[in-house]
Amino acid sequence: MATYTVIKSFNNNVVLASDEKTKEEVVLVGRGIGFNARPGISVDDAKIEKVFYFFDKDQFRHYETVINRIDKRVIGVAEEIIAMACKEFKTPLNEHIHVALADHINFTLERLAVGLEIKNPFLDEIKVLYPEDYELACRAARLIEERFGVEIPDGEKGFIAMHIHSAKSNREVSKTVKYASMINKMIEIIEEELGRKIERDGINYARLLVHLRFTLERIDKDIPIKNPLLANIKREFRGSYAIAKRLGNFIYERMGKKVPDDELGYLAVHIQRINLSLAGEQL
Repeated sequence: MATYTVIKSFNNNVVLASDEKTKEEVVLVGRGIGFNARPGISVDDAKIEKVFYFFDKDQFRHYETVINRIDKRVIGVAEEIIAMACKEFKTPLNEHIHVALADHINFTLERLAVGLEIKNPFLDEIKVLYPEDYELACRAARLIEERFGVEIPDGEKGFIAMHIHSAKSNREVSKTVKYASMINKMIEIIEEELGRKIERDGINYARLLVHLRFTLERIDKDIPIKNPLLANIKREFRGSYAIAKRLGNFIYERMGKKVPDDELGYLAVHIQRINLSLAGEQL
């Protein structure tokens, strides 16, 4: 079993330590692990619940910059949230979250301190597309609120969810933001074409969002899909297929990749279902 020596305590539950065998610096999380933890003392193995090694040395250099720049309490709460996510999802997270989440929480607290709130235009989409991540982000927000005596707005919870999802899916946050932004715009295009607003709490809206997400992922990764009903869809759902083609043009503009007709056909089915539901009918 590895033996660890404290380098720095972030809060009662998080410390930066050194692995005595490998001499690597690690983050240790566990209840009471940082209480009265002074540099140079050995860590009580019984208190260790989670160990984070940095295999990407560039990421660790970024991390060192962050921990020397911002309040150690912010680092501590960020690491507790990361440990919570690892336990909840039973999967390792991309190392970039140690820097990105701490930086984001610090930025959030700075904005709230001066009364500045940045709106999250993708909140509705985030809640539907990443419900597990958003639920965990709400728990994370409660932890931040308890530690810092602030109220975290729903929009900020959405941003935390995006950081968690990006790290969980091993994807850059910028790509998660890009997907959410594109889906938001695609919903606007559909509403514009149909001339009506789509109810955000309806099952058809949820199905549409999830389908749009998987459509973008398939196109991004060049994964083909077959649609055996394509000819019928083009014939019977002409209006919806025309809207789908407009969405296809938008995707091409943003991603530089042509959307296959088979994908457009499935988009048309979802648009047709939305259109009928707005008219009080069913597909």
